Amino acid sequence: MLFKWIKANKKIGDEEFDKIYPDTLRSKADTHFTPIQVSKTAARLLAPGSDVKVLDIGAGVGKFCTIGSVCSKGYFVGVEQRKGLCTIARGVCERYKLNNVEFIHSNITDIPFEEYNAFYFFNPFMENICPREKINNEVELRKELYQEYSAYVREQLAQMPKGTQLVTYYSYLMEVPPNYALKRSLFDNKLKVWERV
Repeated sequence: MLFKWIKANKKIGDEEFDKIYPDTLRSKADTHFTPIQVSKTAARLLAPGSDVKVLDIGAGVGKFCTIGSVCSKGYFVGVEQRKGLCTIARGVCERYKLNNVEFIHSNITDIPFEEYNAFYFFNPFMENICPREKINNEVELRKELYQEYSAYVREQLAQMPKGTQLVTYYSYLMEVPPNYALKRSLFDNKLKVWERV
């Protein structure tokens, strides 16, 4: 029912929606889950057509991807290094019979970007420099990993063809290469839309 409401553009609050996730994770929602309205806006900007395959870098429990899969025409793939979160995201897809979405349990440095043509980035590496914001103890966190992961994303994005779309939300922009131009800023400049030029 929740995803039908989102698809039909009915109002539903994040607090109500987030009840589909375990209690232990809901307390992290404000920091780590993309809000519904931001998810809908970003998904529609990234995937206006069915030929778009969006990679969510650090998908967590998959909130952005699952919402994107029902409110846009694109195909959404979330990569998440925490097996537990990936399992939760897959469970939501199965329970709500969601199509156009999948989750990969992997580190971002093992993902080739050329398989995708649009990207979503909600500061997935921040825990490495702000350990008080960590989700759980399932993965190692180190400051050096913030630099390593950001550099990998920046290098991969830089090699993408012209016209590639990137949306960042609450980001220090370390991952945005210089060959991407800012096209729009929304939600008090927290959501930024970029294009490879």
